[in-house]
Amino acid sequence: MVEHEYVLGGTQLRLTADGGGVEKAWNQPVLDTHHGGLVLVDGFLYGSTFESTTKGSWACVEWDTGKLMYDADWNGNKGSLVYADGMLYCYEEETGNLALVRATPEKFDIVSSFTITQGSGKHWAHPSIADGVLYIRHGEVLMAFDIKGT
Repeated sequence: MVEHEYVLGGTQLRLTADGGGVEKAWNQPVLDTHHGGLVLVDGFLYGSTFESTTKGSWACVEWDTGKLMYDADWNGNKGSLVYADGMLYCYEEETGNLALVRATPEKFDIVSSFTITQGSGKHWAHPSIADGVLYIRHGEVLMAFDIKGT
């Protein structure tokens, strides 16, 4: 029987010097993402956390050390995110709020937000960005937002 060490949160593994194995570099229990993924920007990981199937927060962790920079509540919900041009586009899964957030390790700094009102069901699709257009799918509806600077 093989025994495994199960660790909650986010864990960074690094190759050993000889390249023949891995070792745990750090574990950050807060960064326990549910479905929203993470983005790495300028040495910091950004993502949402998992407290329960309906509750979470938004966190930033230093990539090199695993140090928690912030754990911020935004409507009590978690979600998915994407990054472009210094900004995080955070898409909250329960009510469909979409926030434009400065990608800074100091705080969860919302610049603006609005609610996705088209479509139906949970807001579980991940946002994507291509050629200056932010794509959001909700149920059977696909929305496109021009986010290019003028």
